[in-house]
Amino acid sequence: MSTWTSDRGRAGIWRGRWLALLAACLALSACFESEPLNRAAGRLGLAASGPASVSVLDGVLTVAGPDGYCIDAEATRESEREAFVLLARCRPGRQPSPVLSATVTGHAAPGGAGTVDLRRLADFLGGSTGRAQLSRRGRAGDVRIEESLVQDEVLWLRIRDAGNPETLHPAYWRAILPLGERVVTLSVMSAQAHPVGGARELEVLRAFVARMRAANAG
Repeated sequence: MSTWTSDRGRAGIWRGRWLALLAACLALSACFESEPLNRAAGRLGLAASGPASVSVLDGVLTVAGPDGYCIDAEATRESEREAFVLLARCRPGRQPSPVLSATVTGHAAPGGAGTVDLRRLADFLGGSTGRAQLSRRGRAGDVRIEESLVQDEVLWLRIRDAGNPETLHPAYWRAILPLGERVVTLSVMSAQAHPVGGARELEVLRAFVARMRAANAG
């Protein structure tokens, strides 16, 4: 009985630390994303001329988008703690296409993060502190979570953020997942003038998650 109690206590402490780490990473990510997104906002709709993938944080992780997406080198930003990568269509198409972003934290994610932990994270993000950490401007009142789903060891969020750059639609899809021993946040966003719709954004985000997992397998 004492061993079971001890194990349960250690599990609770581990989950608390994992949740605290994720929350801290999200707070850093929101601030880290804002500047390059604002700089890139005026180029939305333009084709990206960079490579199909890029290695970040000294080769810890590879960022790659779905077929047809390239890295926007001008909007890519990296520090010792985080990397932000923006992706756009390699060639402009007839139909509007969303832009993608990946934020990779330099903090190692504790192993074994699963569905229960992601649900705890979803609950946390639904509160005022969590919404402030998702906000581009750090304001809980700016953010409304329209949809939240934990599936395939990913937290899928449909977020409406009044602090998004004016050229971006305020609503967008975001996926949060542990990948390659790092916490990764992937987002799919539409231009305000040419929204592609939530269903299409989610389809692209699922392809983005699959591509990131394939690029970092093993």
